[in-house]
Amino acid sequence: MRRLLLFIRGALPLVLLALALVGLPTLVAWWVLGGPFGWRHLGVGVLVGMLLVGLGGLALGWAIGRQRER
Repeated sequence: MRRLLLFIRGALPLVLLALALVGLPTLVAWWVLGGPFGWRHLGVGVLVGMLLVGLGGLALGWAIGRQRER
């Protein structure tokens, strides 16, 4: 039981973050583009989420690289 609770404690924030990274841009795309919710809104949300993760990775890599120079 303890292992399950530890797994949930670690996995739940990651799942919520993934949903936020895809869900929020998807809802914004639906609001901006209008019309019935469809695959194009989800596609825009996934692409924007991937872009945000990539930019975050680049920023993290840049910061780590700057630390190693010192």
